[in-house]
Amino acid sequence: MLPYPFSYFNSIWGFRKPLSQRFGLNWFQLIFTSIFLISLSMVPIAIQNSSQETYPLETFIDDVYSPLTDSVIDDLATNAQIVDGKLNYTGTNSSHASVQIGGAFSSNFPEELLLHFGEDSLLISKQGKELTNIHYQAITTESFNSKESLTQAISKDWYQQNRVYISLFLVIGAGFLFGLNFFIVALGSSLLLYFTKKSRLFSFKTYKECYHFILNCLGVPTLIAMILGLLGQNMTTLITVQNIFFVLYLVTIFYKTHFRDPDFHK
Repeated sequence: MLPYPFSYFNSIWGFRKPLSQRFGLNWFQLIFTSIFLISLSMVPIAIQNSSQETYPLETFIDDVYSPLTDSVIDDLATNAQIVDGKLNYTGTNSSHASVQIGGAFSSNFPEELLLHFGEDSLLISKQGKELTNIHYQAITTESFNSKESLTQAISKDWYQQNRVYISLFLVIGAGFLFGLNFFIVALGSSLLLYFTKKSRLFSFKTYKECYHFILNCLGVPTLIAMILGLLGQNMTTLITVQNIFFVLYLVTIFYKTHFRDPDFHK
């Protein structure tokens, strides 16, 4: 028999090996394999996070762009310029509802979201507390031409200046969701199979062999989901694909083996 972890990869192919080779691993190896499969699912997410250049700020701050009304955009486009990372404002109406342009920061709206386009950066605060301070890099004079271009520039600058923390948050969040889905599927399916131990129709006798069998069945669906992720599919699609292929694989194995070993006798 092949040594671990090669024995596991050998047991995930075909429709009979996952059932027949459900005895070789101990609990430590089963737990390690579970973590490994979750990590495989997260590889595409980590790669996608490292390659992206922006992330929507509104995901973290609700309605952050609501104060950017048409009048605010027109004022910025007409009277504001950014030169060498510095904002120059030549207008006369620097205060709009929830938006301040130029000058010193002054929170006149302590209960509301406030955007202050300062000389060096965009300060976003709520209830008088600073949420984020974004220096002008992707935000240029051309960004003021439309709300869409301005919001995209703000999100890009915010992401680039907080990239490490945002990426870490996204990876941890993805890991939690993948892990939660994995253990619900793996532990739940194993428990259902374990309930059949008293039946004379199936070969399962212990929870350990049920869990081992389910891990064998999750191997190929996880690899398929990982490949799709490397091709650019999002996390929701990966979880859906993994679950669908797992169910199809499980049904096919049942059709081929009826969950009985070759020497099983009723």
